[in-house]
Amino acid sequence: EVCRDKYDAVLPLVRLLLHHHKLVPFVAAVAELDLKDTQEANTIFRGNSLATRCVDEMMKIVGKHYLKVTLKPVIDEVGYPEIGFRILSPLGCPVSLVDILLTAPCENLRYYVDKVFREIVRSSISCPTLMCDVFYSLRHLAAKRFPNDPHVQYSAVSSFVFLRFFAVAVVSPHTFHLRPHHPDAQTSRTLTLISKAIQTLGSWGSLTKSKLSSFKETFMCEFFKTFQEEKFTESVKKFLDDVSSTESKEPSGLSQPVHLKEG
Repeated sequence: EVCRDKYDAVLPLVRLLLHHHKLVPFVAAVAELDLKDTQEANTIFRGNSLATRCVDEMMKIVGKHYLKVTLKPVIDEVGYPEIGFRILSPLGCPVSLVDILLTAPCENLRYYVDKVFREIVRSSISCPTLMCDVFYSLRHLAAKRFPNDPHVQYSAVSSFVFLRFFAVAVVSPHTFHLRPHHPDAQTSRTLTLISKAIQTLGSWGSLTKSKLSSFKETFMCEFFKTFQEEKFTESVKKFLDDVSSTESKEPSGLSQPVHLKEG
């Protein structure tokens, strides 16, 4: 209500609250206000509100090292053109659906998606405690707002950790310091498809026909039919349980100091 563009205030506000160890109660308070205006459980924390932007900035600041140890090895591997997935033929023409489904490129994409997904779901021990505390608050606020929806407690967390954190870092690794430069067109295309796959796998619930039909690329619908297995859903559920728990974790030895101010 005070700032004309509230997003200009988000970054300094988050840094200030981090310094004073007040970020978790603040996020819980603004998230609760956000939820009052949320009418449908399946749209929870999908917009760009003050609450979601604060959590976004918090994850960028606190989760840098977490991203590095989880995703950087795989992102580096995708960056090699001799390994990278080609969506265009050597002549620059889009390859046909049959070519994509029956030849090596689809296998390469499956390999990368499997690897990124596996690294994410087993990374909960490395998730910073502050992120876990925030996710714990969001999870319980969502369950309180929609008590008759057993899935909402998971989608409240996955909408951040998968859609706004891992998926964004995969598609734009240079903005998270996972790569020194913007990836070339071929690598960027590969990373975009991997990111879409991670978003879909991270969405709580099964891969329904309606969800599959949301892909613009027809071949992605066919591709995702290979992921319609319960083990993927169970892996996501366990991961979300772990990162939204306040139970003490074993020290991972991977934490790094967070820089709130420079100069």
